[in-house]
Amino acid sequence: FFFGVGLIPMSARKAVPLSKRILLSLAPSVVNQKSGPSLSRVGAIVEQISKAIKDQKKEAIIVAAKGPTPALYPSLFEQYGVQCTPVQSTSASDVKAEIQTLLSQGQVPLVTKDSDADAAQIAADASADLLVMLSNIEGVFSDAPGKKGAQLMNSLSPSETVQFGSGGMEEKVKAARQANGQQINAIIADGSQQEVVSRILKGENVGTVVQFEEDTTVGPLQICQQARRGLRELKDLSGEKRSELLRRVSKVLLDKADVILEANEKDLEYAKQTNLDPHMLARLKLSKAKLETLSKGINDISNQPDPIGQVVAAREITEGLVLRQETVPLGVLMVIFESRPDALPQVVALGLRSGNPLILKGGKEAAHTNACLLGLIHEVIAPEVGAYTYQLVASREDVASLMGMNNYIDLVIPRGSNQMVQSIQNSTKIPVMGHADGICHVYVDKLADLDKAKEIVVDSKTDYPAACNAMETLLIHEDLLSSGKASELVKAAQASNVKFYAGPRAQKDLSELGLEPTSSLGHEYGSLEAMVEVVSNMEEAVDWITKYGSAHTESIVTEDKEAAETFLKQVDSADVFHNSSTRFADGYRYGLGAEVGISTSRIHARGPVGVQGLLTTKWVMRSQSKHTVAQFNKGLWAYTHKPMAVTESQ
Repeated sequence: FFFGVGLIPMSARKAVPLSKRILLSLAPSVVNQKSGPSLSRVGAIVEQISKAIKDQKKEAIIVAAKGPTPALYPSLFEQYGVQCTPVQSTSASDVKAEIQTLLSQGQVPLVTKDSDADAAQIAADASADLLVMLSNIEGVFSDAPGKKGAQLMNSLSPSETVQFGSGGMEEKVKAARQANGQQINAIIADGSQQEVVSRILKGENVGTVVQFEEDTTVGPLQICQQARRGLRELKDLSGEKRSELLRRVSKVLLDKADVILEANEKDLEYAKQTNLDPHMLARLKLSKAKLETLSKGINDISNQPDPIGQVVAAREITEGLVLRQETVPLGVLMVIFESRPDALPQVVALGLRSGNPLILKGGKEAAHTNACLLGLIHEVIAPEVGAYTYQLVASREDVASLMGMNNYIDLVIPRGSNQMVQSIQNSTKIPVMGHADGICHVYVDKLADLDKAKEIVVDSKTDYPAACNAMETLLIHEDLLSSGKASELVKAAQASNVKFYAGPRAQKDLSELGLEPTSSLGHEYGSLEAMVEVVSNMEEAVDWITKYGSAHTESIVTEDKEAAETFLKQVDSADVFHNSSTRFADGYRYGLGAEVGISTSRIHARGPVGVQGLLTTKWVMRSQSKHTVAQFNKGLWAYTHKPMAVTESQ
């Protein structure tokens, strides 16, 4: 019922893959290099065009700048079984006729021209569906490239205007508008990008689409600008008002539980039909119990003190001049999560409490559930908070475009697989907070209570095997071998359906268990599987965790308090426990109400990230009269730098 509510469609360039006749204009910077013709780049473009002609039945016209000899193109195309012929005519009418003839024969006409305006005219004369202008510029920017705040625009509609810097972008946009006049869309892109032609023809967000029709969809720049607007509006809400909105969100999860579960069932049915990975399927499923837990967590957040405007430090600079360090929201956050729809209300709640707007990207497998949840949230937080403050985008291509919005998005928080997190980290200049792996260890020391160890190991692995804080490696002190306690510990977990793989030493020391050898010494199974290894002492256990772990969560089971304290100090992970299950590494269980993710970073927040992890600080100075640095230089004032109590600075 709610599918589509709150979902922000971005320009998907739907017409581009449908374009049959393409004109490619190759600028001098594309076809030439300092030493002469750029054979590798021209060759790559020819290969991509040939593939489109053969596989997608496209028609192509090339308008190339002077540089490579006209004979080069036919020889390159010939390698792929495509015929390319230079156009010999000179008058406009004859060029038009010759191009039509060559196209009718299945050939690629080649015209040598340096002018973008000429390319646009030829596109119009040839009745092209799409004009692609490749140069050494990524596309059209919202302001002069290089200027602070300038962002690459995914699209440019007829009513939009931009500021041009130096170079030929103004001429390219004029040529694109010229083509628009004949109802031809144009794309301006960087010809040096990998697979640039193929990606454009697939409809990927490469360069800028200059459109002949107004675009009713919302592009990445508009999404970011709207989120910035939401940031300003959230700052105007009192802490009490934000608490009230959170209570509304908490309540709607219970009041509309049947609606939410109905949407979730649609996602589950589709997931089963498409054979979704069982671990992801487990994360996808919602229940009334889960919704009750979510509701309680969000209600707990609503009861927390207002975190914004808290004074961290205060100092008198001189008489009548006070400096305070105060907490403020981080800014616009982008949160990317896979098949965990329960993450959406949690992160929105944390965003509301901390005053941060969010751009959300959930997994496609949870599309119905996510849209339903956000639609309900939008309903209950209106009119105080606009829908643009918490937005849901649709595809990976959308995310790719947003990753370039480093002047608008302040932090990216990915929640999902190792592959997804690493991909995000490698694709953006925006700071990324999160963890790529959840390789958690339980070390059972020689002085461990065996019954405690059994319960902690079983709970750490079986409570929720797909969670990032589930135990993946069990380390056992060698002194537990001779007594049979090591085997007994493994068997206790096996009785709870845990399958163990043996590390190098465990293969020999626990051979009576008949365990398969492990294929990796540091692996996140995400299922009822784990590795077991035998270590000589605690120092070796710490070394193992340091080498093969992911700095997420580790636990020691021992009755030796001194050993426990040593372990807690030496293990440099985000969460380190004594006689506790690794599953406690969770924002809700920590009393944070919820978490936006778990960070293994050493900068800013670490471990489960709740409200406090979404704040930063700013310095606020207040003068009771007038203070200038010149006054200090003249000796009229003297620095006191006197620390002040927080209440004293109010």
